[in-house]
Amino acid sequence: MMYRDSWQSIPLFLIVSLLAACAAKPRVDIYIEPVVGREGTEVDERTGAITTEQHGVEITVEPLDEVELFELTKRPEINPYIGVSRWGNVEPLYTVFEITVRNSDNKRVEVNETAILIDEHGEQYGSLPYDFFKDLYRDEPPRTAVYHGIDHWYDYPYPRSYYRSPYRYYFRRPFYPRRRYPLYFAPYRMYHVQPGLRVSNNTRMFTRASIFDGSKLFPGAKRMGLLVFERLQIDTSDMKVVIPDVRITENDGTRHKANFEFDFRQVVALDER
Repeated sequence: MMYRDSWQSIPLFLIVSLLAACAAKPRVDIYIEPVVGREGTEVDERTGAITTEQHGVEITVEPLDEVELFELTKRPEINPYIGVSRWGNVEPLYTVFEITVRNSDNKRVEVNETAILIDEHGEQYGSLPYDFFKDLYRDEPPRTAVYHGIDHWYDYPYPRSYYRSPYRYYFRRPFYPRRRYPLYFAPYRMYHVQPGLRVSNNTRMFTRASIFDGSKLFPGAKRMGLLVFERLQIDTSDMKVVIPDVRITENDGTRHKANFEFDFRQVVALDER
């Protein structure tokens, strides 16, 4: 009788487990918003961009969320700034800002390629240069990154975003010499995650065109690009983005050096939809 009662409780246990697995789970929503209050700055409440001006040079810095990063390309597989899960969820892999530099009427303005981000804990990050992504997406033949099977061999030569990407291929190994049971009991899955030479080349071309690599601006010129930092820790709140040592040469030959600073805050919220 005791065993009969135990077997009767199994279907109920399975039903409860299935309902718990299907229940809605809260989603962590992380975004960056501007901090108002620094003298000489203007905040665009619609985009969250901060603009400041010194000596006829105007710089705007705008934080980008996962939707804006996703919309940078029509093909997500060539976008190095996001990861896309098999369910279509988009996750930013870096902390990204868009920068716009305008020279109103100075003879020449020179901006370095590296920006600085300083968080509330005093940790300092430099923006990632194009060479970082060039090495990350160098020309290599497609290679197997992860095996799931009897031998359970794993290899992670690429960022973890690849392993959450829907752009991968699945195969079943035709045989395994040491297998002691039929093939259909032991499916073998191979994740082919390095997208190949053409996609790698397109990714590098997109990164080359999108990332901010410094500029020399003449009167009336404008330069835009992305400042890409390592993704901030979830417990980071206040931060400051610094565009250091902007060299300004006025029409009369007078020279200045200026730092442009922008205050932001990372907000972590739970979306229980």
